Amino acid sequence: MKQHIYNILSKINGLLLGAFCVTLVMGFTSCGDFFDESSQDEIKPSTVEDLSAVLYADAYPYNVSVDDYLILLTDEVQCNGLKYDGYATRMQVGQQVFCYNPEMFDGIESFIADENSWKEYYELIKGCNVILDYADDMTGDEQKKQYMKGQARFLRAYYYLRLAMIYCQPFNNGSPDTNLGVPLITSSHVTDQYPTRSTLRQAYDFIESELMKAAEELDGYMPTTKYRVTKTAADVLLSRLYLYEEKWENCVDYATKAISEGPELTDFDYLKSKYRSVYDCDYSTEVVWNYAGRACYSAYFDLNQLYNYMLPWSASSKVVALYDQTNDLRSQYLYVQKSASTGDYITKASRSSTYDGDHGIRMSEAYLNRAEANARLSIAGKSDISKGLEDINTLRETRYKNGTYTPAAFTDASQLLDFVLEERQRELIWEDGFRWMDIKRLGFSVTHTYIDANGLQTDYVLKSKDLLYALPIPNDALLKNKNLVQNPR
Repeated sequence: MKQHIYNILSKINGLLLGAFCVTLVMGFTSCGDFFDESSQDEIKPSTVEDLSAVLYADAYPYNVSVDDYLILLTDEVQCNGLKYDGYATRMQVGQQVFCYNPEMFDGIESFIADENSWKEYYELIKGCNVILDYADDMTGDEQKKQYMKGQARFLRAYYYLRLAMIYCQPFNNGSPDTNLGVPLITSSHVTDQYPTRSTLRQAYDFIESELMKAAEELDGYMPTTKYRVTKTAADVLLSRLYLYEEKWENCVDYATKAISEGPELTDFDYLKSKYRSVYDCDYSTEVVWNYAGRACYSAYFDLNQLYNYMLPWSASSKVVALYDQTNDLRSQYLYVQKSASTGDYITKASRSSTYDGDHGIRMSEAYLNRAEANARLSIAGKSDISKGLEDINTLRETRYKNGTYTPAAFTDASQLLDFVLEERQRELIWEDGFRWMDIKRLGFSVTHTYIDANGLQTDYVLKSKDLLYALPIPNDALLKNKNLVQNPR
């Protein structure tokens, strides 16, 4: 049986990867059609357990490159120039993104696998569609079937939100009814239609609907590992969606659900005593879901090849200066790794751990989302300022050396909001594109100073509400789909 399932997964993987060349042309060629074929030496999945293997292999994002290039778009990274010839490739692959080149994904020399988020996420969406198309046909426990569908539905919504975050304007920039969204592919079945882009509102409405259903289907699901998604993950992600849509009351409601049902925040004093980090699933209580690699080992930083020379890219000195350098443990070992010779970098997965990544969902986000939403409601006279203050102080106290934290105190809601937004940067630095989305939805401008191999400095500016808030779709996707509209640039 194991060999039969292995053969099936291998064939499905081949179909998923090989079909991408025609995916956008043919409207996502079905990898699920294999289930309807007969074979003399293989059996098709027929049980929940069989299909669960497909879920873990082809719908969860554990064997893909992650979009760490988003860090290079933000004010959380700086260029130090080329101090060592061995870093030349690392500097080259990040240059076009850091310098806001509108042709950054047109297949020029800097284009690497990590930067093709379009391809990565749509391949994973295909895996989710297979699960949702075939789950009801499987034999086995109905509860397990429901949990499997809930996981696939959550993951599909998560990938679409990632695609919208990268390739679409923020919800509040212009009209979501006319701004371009992304193609919403919801079936693995064959079609000869070229997919077109939805509106941004249609994309967000679909994500909301999927997460609502996922939360229902995952109710009661209690996996023994943090590498599976749960109802709490769905509630946190809904609070994120509503934050991006500026639906403050809804954001508060779902962040509250997550906080009431989810795990506790991690005591950073404890983590430091164990030489562990915030995404270490064995020691950090606040991890809701963990997946993928580590930003500090990406093509742009790659600390596996760290020498005694300044790195081309490192954490921005301005952002590092935002931390209390004496008592905030995030500035000492946890998060910020400091070196006078190589520059500062950020890591949120323990270097001693071989399996934890630094991507996923943590409870700290729920506190930050609720604090910001309540601060904005307080400005509008719809919430008491104490609610936002309580959340931000609860979070910050866990990040400080025990007994050293002095609670923040504000009587002006606008000042509280500014503090909360600053705390988002301290807490979520270099993590899962949070800062890139915050720059977009807050309408910030960013100036990057690029230092070339000869030491020549040139400034590149991302203007407020820039066209590049919606990053260009990779050229290879456009070549395969005549109906796919490129973002203005």
